[in-house]
Amino acid sequence: MKARAFVLGSVMMLVLGFSPVLATVVMVQDFETAASPPKVWVVNIPNENASTAWATDVVHEGKRSLKLHYHFVQEGDFQYLGIPIPVNIHAPIHTLRFWLKGDNSKCSYGIRITDAGGETHQYSKNTGQGGIIDFNNWRQVVFNLDSDHETWGGDENKKIDYPIRQIILTIGQPVENGKRLAVESDLYFDAIRVHSEKSILETLGGRVSVTSPAYGADINGDTPIVISAPGFRYITATCRKPGGKFGIGATVARITLDGDGKGSFVFGADDYPHGPITLTLSANAGDYKDNCYLQLYNTGGISWNEGLGADPPAAEGMTLVFADDFDGPLSISGTDPNATYYDHKPPNGWQDFSTLPFTSFEKPNNPFRQVDTYLRIRASETAQSAGLISSMKNDASGITAKAPCYFECRFIGPNAPGTWPAFWLMTDYMTEFVKGSSNVPCDELDIIEAYGGEGPRHPNAYDSYMITPHCWEQGEEGKALEKKAFENLNNPIRMGRYGIPSSWYEAFHTYGCKITKTETIYYCDDIEVGRHETLPLSKEQPFFFMINLATGGGWPVDLSRYNGQADMYVDYVRVYSGQ
Repeated sequence: MKARAFVLGSVMMLVLGFSPVLATVVMVQDFETAASPPKVWVVNIPNENASTAWATDVVHEGKRSLKLHYHFVQEGDFQYLGIPIPVNIHAPIHTLRFWLKGDNSKCSYGIRITDAGGETHQYSKNTGQGGIIDFNNWRQVVFNLDSDHETWGGDENKKIDYPIRQIILTIGQPVENGKRLAVESDLYFDAIRVHSEKSILETLGGRVSVTSPAYGADINGDTPIVISAPGFRYITATCRKPGGKFGIGATVARITLDGDGKGSFVFGADDYPHGPITLTLSANAGDYKDNCYLQLYNTGGISWNEGLGADPPAAEGMTLVFADDFDGPLSISGTDPNATYYDHKPPNGWQDFSTLPFTSFEKPNNPFRQVDTYLRIRASETAQSAGLISSMKNDASGITAKAPCYFECRFIGPNAPGTWPAFWLMTDYMTEFVKGSSNVPCDELDIIEAYGGEGPRHPNAYDSYMITPHCWEQGEEGKALEKKAFENLNNPIRMGRYGIPSSWYEAFHTYGCKITKTETIYYCDDIEVGRHETLPLSKEQPFFFMINLATGGGWPVDLSRYNGQADMYVDYVRVYSGQ
């Protein structure tokens, strides 16, 4: 059966026995604009035996192709190499094809696909895909992704999970009559395309970006917001206005973009809250949606619900033992025992957990800053820093409270992929540690663990966060207690279910935890969102608190849309005791 030609747009695809599928031909890599050629990985040969470069003298289409120079040797085990091509393919695809200029080397060729679950899908001559380079001219090679193939690693579910993150072009050493052959030569690759069920934008995704002002910038008054969102036609901008207990959701603008996906609008900052605010910029095309969360600091605007307010209802009958409104110089240190906060997880930051490292206040890449009456904690790829403050220090001194007690913190966090703002408690393990004990049993109560990022293989933040109790170093009994407590909570906490109309990254919210001798109760904006029986150690041991903006937590980190930075602003923290 003769193959039919492919054209851009929706076509009926019929290729060498492949089933007809309504598809769109999508270019995923033409090698025309990438800044640098991909780096080759090799197996059983030295790294210097394979390299890539751009070629402008040997091309199939456009102005350049990807040149591979390789050298397989006769000695040793079977040799092969891979050229990883980063991609971001969101919609189901059925075939993949590219142009290959052969060298008649009798090398084998194939592809590997890395999916969103980290699983590798290999299409090679072992499973009837790929083939042998027995030609010298340009040839378009085609892979049927719906066919049987080899898989390994990742989630091991043996299906392609989207988005696809990487395509690897593989080349294997030639073999003749069971003998491995030596060869040194050049191959050329051009125009990698896929056939997708969706449109080009739905397949490759699109990104709403802000070109001005800068992410995290100070603004005041009428502020032009300049947007770039290639492929999209419309953008809706929303933000929370002052009003009532929770603020009012407001549509700031609806923008029609030009043919290049560019547009702008004026944000009237004077009508919005003073201090840190988040503008949500939303776009969609068919089934594909994208949100950009623009963090800004409004130096003007309306002062609304800022600072310490009345005592919370959950602390009724208790005494305020500590409060910090962050309206004075910050008292944070990695070395000074007289500082209010230690800037790592005690002891000595040995259990720090952020992929961008928690950094000391005294360091040049200090992540902490006082802004008006807020503590700003910044995660920065440029500075290679993130931040945590602990109310307990390395000498076991600090701010603590025993049951019955109540802790609360008011903050706004960032919804960038991989950001991890949190407010949490631990029972005092440091007193025994400084005496020489290790592996001290303790409880941990995560009042809020919020995970930034949306879409496939992201935590789908929206209005959800996690409450998580832990019983550390307490054996099987502790694991059972922890499991029972967790199952009593309705995780993830969907704020909208409790009548809270904005999320933890759209507006400030207050997160609290009341520990009594019988029950531990969690609150958001004074609304109960979960409870469980108080854990045994929690009944007897004093608690200290930590506040952090970390990155990671098992989720992919990508701050590229936000120029490599994200901010958490803490309005206040306070502690009450009923003793």
